[in-house]
Amino acid sequence: MLQRKVDYLDAIAPKARKRTELRLANDNDAPVQSAARGLQHDIARVFAQENTWSVRRTVAIGIVFHLGVFCALGLAASGAIGHLSH
Repeated sequence: MLQRKVDYLDAIAPKARKRTELRLANDNDAPVQSAARGLQHDIARVFAQENTWSVRRTVAIGIVFHLGVFCALGLAASGAIGHLSH
């Protein structure tokens, strides 16, 4: 019979797997590329191919995006203040 809680946990725990050994990367190793990094690279390549894309357009899109975020935050804050005053 198991007397201690630790003995019980040891009995039901899965057996530990042998860990792989860590090693330093060398010149022959390929870099790891995630799906997000690949998507970012593809989007950057598409935008680079467009001749009409400019810094001014990027700044304008950024301003519109941030205005939308700030408006949403303002509406949320005004709703919270109105809710707290009652």
